[in-house]
Amino acid sequence: MDMIRDLWMKKKAGGSFLCVAACILFLISCARGPSLASNENTPAAPKHFILTGTADLQGMMTALPAKGKDTQAPVGGISRIAALIKQMKAANPGRVIAVSTGDDLMGTFFHVFKGKAIFTLMSRAGYDLFAPGNHEFDKGPAVFADALSVAGFQTLCSNLAVKNTPLQGKCSPYLLRNYDGVTFGFFSLITQDLPYVTSAEPVRVRKDNARSAKQRVALLKEKGADVIIALTHIGARYDRELAARVSGIDIIFGGHSHAYLKKPVVVGKTLIVNGGEKGAFLVKLDFFTGTGGKIIPGKTRYTLIPVRAAIKPDPKVAKLLAAYRKSLPAAVVLGTTDKPWDLSKKAVRQSESSVADLINNLLKKKFKVAVVLNNSGAFRGKKVYPAGNITDIMLQQIDEFRNYAYTLEIQGNYIREILERSAASYGLGGFMQVAGLRYTIDFNAGKQTLAKDASGHLKVAARGHRVKRIEIQDASGTWTPLNPEKYYRVLTNSFLVDKEGDGYFWFKKYAKNVNNTYSTFYSILSEYVQNHKVVSPPAPDGRIKILGKP
Repeated sequence: MDMIRDLWMKKKAGGSFLCVAACILFLISCARGPSLASNENTPAAPKHFILTGTADLQGMMTALPAKGKDTQAPVGGISRIAALIKQMKAANPGRVIAVSTGDDLMGTFFHVFKGKAIFTLMSRAGYDLFAPGNHEFDKGPAVFADALSVAGFQTLCSNLAVKNTPLQGKCSPYLLRNYDGVTFGFFSLITQDLPYVTSAEPVRVRKDNARSAKQRVALLKEKGADVIIALTHIGARYDRELAARVSGIDIIFGGHSHAYLKKPVVVGKTLIVNGGEKGAFLVKLDFFTGTGGKIIPGKTRYTLIPVRAAIKPDPKVAKLLAAYRKSLPAAVVLGTTDKPWDLSKKAVRQSESSVADLINNLLKKKFKVAVVLNNSGAFRGKKVYPAGNITDIMLQQIDEFRNYAYTLEIQGNYIREILERSAASYGLGGFMQVAGLRYTIDFNAGKQTLAKDASGHLKVAARGHRVKRIEIQDASGTWTPLNPEKYYRVLTNSFLVDKEGDGYFWFKKYAKNVNNTYSTFYSILSEYVQNHKVVSPPAPDGRIKILGKP
């Protein structure tokens, strides 16, 4: 204060008032210490986090077969995934979140160990959070719940009604976790096709995923979540729709559609990635939070890490995996049959097939469709399987191409053209096996032919007239003529829809409400055989009749 008084006296002696005032203010600020306002405006240093994981491992605990001499091809395997996750966590302690978004309980390990081996291996690999997929329920919720008893990760079931079911107390409707002072909120969503694609009862899925998501986002925000992450098993298409309909989700880590993304999809303020399939790549998302724990836009980094053979497996997980593998049988017996399963080419490509009838009838009932249309080339094996055991190897051979079941709606007039294509493909893989309809092929009439238009797309060049008397069976069992104007709900397969296989362009061009269930014929059939124990092909019922000689 003496210095301030001296300066004031100098001013009275003729000094500059502004200079003196500035000096006084400077001395006062020094006396008070550093400026509080300055500290408040200094931004917090960004915090770095990593979200990593997989989806749809499909029970692939071991590595995939190498592709020839390509040493750079990803091969996967839980022991290599474990090595990568543990490396990340060692380099970034307390800031790595490893997740799975479901469909991990499948395949031989699931058949033999009922999920406990897979969940034990995933736990040892370092997974933190798990959102179930539909295949976790393939042996029923009791088996799924029992497998969770060995899990070292937290399981979410945000849109499932689990009260008074085996899953009650085994999973959480949401989760809050603190990582380095930032509060993360997590919730999950499972496909609304759950009742059709697996055996989840009495567990039920809530009807509207968007509504479920809005409720969880609101709750997590109320409880103080800075960052909200949705772990979904609904498919990439529905992840995009979810982000468009529900605000407040920062990141969606998706599964179900088996799709790796070359780069993240951004919808509004939501960033979307997908875990792909079979653990061929590990998804890694680096992101940063700033003031208030919010994600800093523009600083996110996305990496697909190929899980190659050159990666040194985690020794502890590799040792445990080897112990499980020693207990695996050469083939798993799923059930038995009293009759041979004739999958010879002649049986499936030149007449109504009893095995195709069995499978198509099952698909029709399971997915509640009016009609099933599957090309005979979808039913493989190419031999007669004798009466006796039905094994996982046998069913894998029958569904050699792992076709996905598709549901869609298509008009009756296009069903007629599809059946004309079937008649023109007699003796080949395009010959159509059916359920829910019956038809006659008259080889004395004109044959349909196809050609490509100027754009390279298939079209009908000559209309066929070989198909006679197409009838559809309704829910009461009554047969009525095909209505050319009516839309029918149809089940078919991914080869015909995605690839226009065997020349069947109508599904892609004219169908509406097309839905990939992402369930293979193998997974559906193996679940059915396990549940029914004895499964024998029925006698042909005349749904396909042949007149004349081809």
